[in-house]
Amino acid sequence: MRQPKFKDINVTCPHDCPDTCSLVVTVDKSTGKAVKLKGNEEHPITKGFLCNKVNHYLDLVYNKNRILYPHVRVGPKGKKGKFKKVSWDYALELIGQNINQNLKKYGGDSIQPYSYSGTLGMLGYWGMSERFWNKVGAARLGRTICIAAASTAGIYTYGAACGPAIDEVPKNDYIILWGTNVASTHVHMVPFLEEAKKNGAKIVCIDPRETRTSVMCHWHLQPKPGTDSALALGMMNEIVKNNLHDKAFLKKHTSGSEDFIKNELPKYTLSKVAKITGLKQSDIKKLAHEYVKAKRSYIRPNYGLNRHRNGGMMTRTIMILPAITGAWKHKESGCFVGSIEEMWNVDLQKLQRPDLLENKKPRSINMVQIGKALNDKKLNPPIKHLFVWNSDIANCTPDSSNVRDGLKRKDLFTVVHDTFWTDSCMYADVVLPADTQLEHTDLHAPYGHYYFSLTQQAIKPLGESKSNQDLFRDLAKHMGYKEKCFKESDESMIKNMIDPKHNPLFKGVTYEKLKKNGWVKGDVNNPRRNYLKTGWPTKDKKIQIYSEDTKKIGLGAYPSYTEEFKKSEIKKKYPIQILSPATHQFIGNSFVPVERLRNMASRPTIEISSIDAKKRKIEDGNLCRVFNDVGETFAHAIIKDSMLEGVASTQKQYRGSLIKNGLNANALNTQDLTDMGDGPIFYTVLAQIKRV
Repeated sequence: MRQPKFKDINVTCPHDCPDTCSLVVTVDKSTGKAVKLKGNEEHPITKGFLCNKVNHYLDLVYNKNRILYPHVRVGPKGKKGKFKKVSWDYALELIGQNINQNLKKYGGDSIQPYSYSGTLGMLGYWGMSERFWNKVGAARLGRTICIAAASTAGIYTYGAACGPAIDEVPKNDYIILWGTNVASTHVHMVPFLEEAKKNGAKIVCIDPRETRTSVMCHWHLQPKPGTDSALALGMMNEIVKNNLHDKAFLKKHTSGSEDFIKNELPKYTLSKVAKITGLKQSDIKKLAHEYVKAKRSYIRPNYGLNRHRNGGMMTRTIMILPAITGAWKHKESGCFVGSIEEMWNVDLQKLQRPDLLENKKPRSINMVQIGKALNDKKLNPPIKHLFVWNSDIANCTPDSSNVRDGLKRKDLFTVVHDTFWTDSCMYADVVLPADTQLEHTDLHAPYGHYYFSLTQQAIKPLGESKSNQDLFRDLAKHMGYKEKCFKESDESMIKNMIDPKHNPLFKGVTYEKLKKNGWVKGDVNNPRRNYLKTGWPTKDKKIQIYSEDTKKIGLGAYPSYTEEFKKSEIKKKYPIQILSPATHQFIGNSFVPVERLRNMASRPTIEISSIDAKKRKIEDGNLCRVFNDVGETFAHAIIKDSMLEGVASTQKQYRGSLIKNGLNANALNTQDLTDMGDGPIFYTVLAQIKRV
């Protein structure tokens, strides 16, 4: 009997997206090469279709520009850098020697790890790497660059970022997509929205920009950026003023509602909110009444909101809306920011082994302010060894020109572990080859739904590339670390993470089930999530309308609106607010090497209103200089009548080396932090735009 030539293997998309798609890879057994990749049609959320990016995943895996071998620097740091191929033993010896030298001379705080979401596999993100750095006693990294403000707002308000599953969305009859472009960043929610439409639901988009999502909604409201908390408070005031709030729910399930309703909400009249947001009073009133009168209502904010200076409070205020209306009485309703706090709740004592620190108390550097840290001559000790993986530090950080200045330091030893020659590699002393998702095993927990998934190794690593896990295992061995935990297999680590005693969502989830099916749904019906019965995960088991936490950090106890830009002279000098949302073709910098996707994106662009374009004599397609006191970037104008005056939008994290001056929009950002959570303020950016 003839043996089948091909085999199918379950894997998972690892990229920074709420969906975490289940994939099926077909491998030619005779060659060991992956020949086909498709979505798993049986997955209840992702349902077999893929975004435009992951449809080209094999082009990424077998890309001619992959790094396949270790390299060391032989030229200057920066874009003119040159490298030579070396062995893994040589590279690891060089790295180990430098770590030991700096440990001896400066101590563990001189060693700075830097990573983020290049892979969202739980092992690859924070598994063996954390064990290694704990053993070294290296400095900590505050991983705050994405969702810190929103997550903190969720903790201050609900006790955690929690909410209904997206497969429950079609049961609602009023859905607000608040500051989220799901068609580009959460595409597998779209079918559930379409199903809701068929069921008679009204879908409202609240976004300063016209997007792929806004055009498929019944109604699009465009408030000025950074004013969303005022809009939410205005809606609440209108609801309460007309005695439409759910008094019974507020009394039983919230703290501080009486004083909030009596003394805070009356400040947000329709006329005041209209002036702040730029919306019509009639539209604010209509929105409030439609929302409160819906039988079941659902709000989906996303993380763009939290990238404003006042982003934490904006998110917190929106979270209060379903408490005012009592929408939380229905398990499919309420507000869903993300599931990451619930799904990623694993026993870090077992996974990361903080006991390896042996009572050391390393300092922590906020990744948002890595530029300041690298350039701070008073930092004691200075950062002498920088180890970068899962991140393109030269492009993804605020004030990126300042970061690059730090990376140029001759006394800084930098290691980069990556799949491709990113801009960050050009500043490295050692470049190590990283594998792709098809080349290792990992456990995935999404932040857009409640299905755990497993990725299985489908092909052997190309060249001499290594997973994050194997890299740090090998480095630990090379450093002479004898602890058994550095020899633990990926399978064993995954099985140890699946612990229903620690996280009841894991009930019914096993490694064997994951291996067979590719995915298993978390136990969303566990008693811990029955908030109406057991209470919310806050100190008093209630939703915190009054928050001691926000009071302690100087924001006041109640949700409020704070103006994003307080100094009017800055607005005069730089009158355009620059937004930098995710692109449709890329996830950060992850798919830039795929030529077909890069051709689709064509070139860096900036959307600008026809009014602002006319003032500056800018025509469609013109190359424009976008600048402020922090830095500058270049992009080609796209003139849109739908764009608000005084607002422009350009791509996030477009590879700097593909831009005229080598820098993307992050060159315009300060290293200032959000109102809560110490996150970045990527959207609190004012600039001027001129035709080149």
